[in-house]
Amino acid sequence: MALKFGASIAIDPTAGDVVADIKGLTEGRGADVTIEALGRQDTFEAALRSLRPGGTLSSLGDQRIVTTLCPGGKERMRRLLSMVQHDRIDLTPLITHHFFALEALPEAFDLFLARPTAQ
Repeated sequence: MALKFGASIAIDPTAGDVVADIKGLTEGRGADVTIEALGRQDTFEAALRSLRPGGTLSSLGDQRIVTTLCPGGKERMRRLLSMVQHDRIDLTPLITHHFFALEALPEAFDLFLARPTAQ
């Protein structure tokens, strides 16, 4: 139906990974705009994962969601990681819990989902 309405490319979601297809079509960048019109969690997540940084997602035409790392995101992240690497910034106050075994992953994930207030 999308092709009948003028789309130049249509992706069949039952034939593979839609997000990978979109990333492939955009040379890894992602879509400028995605529209989620089914009101389903899985299609919303796929639309969100298909976006480029700073892209726009419209969900059922009711909301506008803009994603971005921050202006100059990749370069700022490189500078931040360099500061951490060279001990110019101490991020240990941000650490609230430690999990040392892979078996603790479910507990860690549950804690992440609960989002308890910091002590």
